[in-house]
Amino acid sequence: MTMSAAVESADAHASPVLSLRGVSKSFGGILAVSGVRIDVAPGEVVALVGENGAGKSTLMKIISGVYPADSFEGEMLLDGATARFRNVREAESAGIVLVPQELHIAPNLSIAENMFMGMLPSKRGFVDERALHKIAKERLAFFGVDARPNAPVGELSPSAQRLVTIASALSKSAARVLILDEPTASLTQGEAVHLFERLRQVKAQNVGCIYITHRLDEIAEVADRVVVMRNGQVVAHFESAHERLSDVVRAMIGRDPAPRAPRERRARAEPILSVRDLCVDEHFGAKRRRVDKVSFDLCRGEVLGLFGLVGAGRTELAKAIFGAWPGAVSGEVRIAGEAVRPSSPGEAIRLGIGMLTEDRKQTGLIEGHSVLSNISAASIHAVSRGPFIRRGDEVRRNLELVTRFDLRPPKLGAKVEEFSGGNQQKVLLARWVAIGPRILIVDEPTYGVDIGARAEIYRLLHELAAKGTAVLLISSDMNEVLDESDRMLAMYKGRITQTFQGGEVTRHELMAAATGEAH
Repeated sequence: MTMSAAVESADAHASPVLSLRGVSKSFGGILAVSGVRIDVAPGEVVALVGENGAGKSTLMKIISGVYPADSFEGEMLLDGATARFRNVREAESAGIVLVPQELHIAPNLSIAENMFMGMLPSKRGFVDERALHKIAKERLAFFGVDARPNAPVGELSPSAQRLVTIASALSKSAARVLILDEPTASLTQGEAVHLFERLRQVKAQNVGCIYITHRLDEIAEVADRVVVMRNGQVVAHFESAHERLSDVVRAMIGRDPAPRAPRERRARAEPILSVRDLCVDEHFGAKRRRVDKVSFDLCRGEVLGLFGLVGAGRTELAKAIFGAWPGAVSGEVRIAGEAVRPSSPGEAIRLGIGMLTEDRKQTGLIEGHSVLSNISAASIHAVSRGPFIRRGDEVRRNLELVTRFDLRPPKLGAKVEEFSGGNQQKVLLARWVAIGPRILIVDEPTYGVDIGARAEIYRLLHELAAKGTAVLLISSDMNEVLDESDRMLAMYKGRITQTFQGGEVTRHELMAAATGEAH
């Protein structure tokens, strides 16, 4: 019996808490959502799935007031009454809570202030700091986030920030409809289990939930029903969440999924990156060590997986190697035998190191700029002569990259924010391929990416490795690390606890090493 089997499904005859009737929305004459009809009952979790660009996020923005009522066609009902929201505030006041895929935080405010923004406990007209920190500490402990409530939220990794945002949303007792858009992106299985447990409590309070995910194996764990979108339309309803995943995938992509060819393990070559006794310290607030005397080698043509829980120090390690960590870093980094620890991303790029960051919105994409500019951001010198850009060379090179990466649509002049999450990830990956990297660090490379784009990204990473690029694959998705890595490192509380050869480790062994249980 799966975890969700213990969760009582909503009454099939209950009146919907949320109903959409013929909802459509266009952008520049192109339909993003077309004639959508969906019901969500009180205490029901409806999984909404589909490829990137299927219209899921647009639909959620309609429901949550991001897109006002006069900007779309069709009708939305909340508890049977017509709901027409002019903005997000009106939707939240009516009980609709959205946790978006891309997080919006105030990095300079405390964790507690971010969690309870707009509903801070007060005492005699002032914020009750003691009560605020007590409530925040309880929520953080539930999700296993080891952080001080009064610390700036910017101190947390993006995955920990996601847990904080979800904890905040689930604390809103007035919620009638909860929308979770890729809530487990960058969370490990254990952290996702905590989320599922809390979601059961929300169900028990008769809150309806729309759960968007690309991790299809989660559906049976958390959902009661499944709705599939493709090309802006609802194309399938599954009245049970325990359907065959192949049937769900077929509905998503409109055809039978292609079988994946087995991947050959590569023999180890000489190390291109050697890290010895690397230490990384916190960069503000109470000084503490994030990475403690880490040593490992990364070889040419190898995909080395790095797995660990939130707070393990994975991202801090990657940023230190890339010269992007703002705090103190010590230890030795050798590239092709030469001791050259980068002091800045610019120096890392000159040394042939690229880094796909965990948070593409905050530290990856240059929003407001074209695909052309985003791809060229790290390698404009390669298509320049002195201070002048050879625009023809730039366009030709980048057009080859978007064709190779199957960017959809392949428009170099389009603003990067107009693309789906999976296509944005391809743009960022193309940026680093454009520098001709000797070493490529990819932190959560398939975050918020659908099953088709995920397979393409894996193919591209292995294509790079086959041509000699060394790839450091950082992921909280255990299956991703197990399936895509030639070797694996497990990290726990700032230290590498164990190294595994590909094909010679079980899920249990890898998780034990990442939780400090391995001996």
